[in-house]
Amino acid sequence: MAEVLLLSLMSGSLGVSALLYYQWWGWQKQLSQQCDEEEEQLTTYPSKEEPHQASPKLAGWEFKILRSRRNQFHNPDVLRKVCQEEAQGGWILFEKLDDRRLRFRRPMALREKIKPTPKYDPYRSYYGPRFEWESLLSVILLMMMATLPAYLGYRLVILSQRSAPLSTTAPSAPLRP
Repeated sequence: MAEVLLLSLMSGSLGVSALLYYQWWGWQKQLSQQCDEEEEQLTTYPSKEEPHQASPKLAGWEFKILRSRRNQFHNPDVLRKVCQEEAQGGWILFEKLDDRRLRFRRPMALREKIKPTPKYDPYRSYYGPRFEWESLLSVILLMMMATLPAYLGYRLVILSQRSAPLSTTAPSAPLRP
């Protein structure tokens, strides 16, 4: 009987699981939007059309943000390696936004002068492996959330049919008026 109760509780939790997953997904999206807003609004850079609006210190520079899926830039050795790689393209570390994002700058005059090695892309904006384990795990979790309650519900029905004995009484004759 305890097994039937446990299975019924687990098979009925699909809505709760979906709600929790939806909340987590929304939270991740909100964090991503906050990072994008920070990158766009907190630091202003000069453009060719409006050179007087930004700081004169920033004129003549181009900027890029290098992102990582995980907190790789927390490790000083990785940070040093990334800075050495970016130096091939003339990029200088401008600021570390957090452990996932670095902002680099270089003089615009170096665009044509520096010829990086074929293995290095001076305009890359991503560091680390491109494969997203989080996405794969998310799909697996979603599939489990859909199939596990269905299987547990099936097991519940089977167990409840086994525990309820079939009636062995003979069918009675129909009543005549």
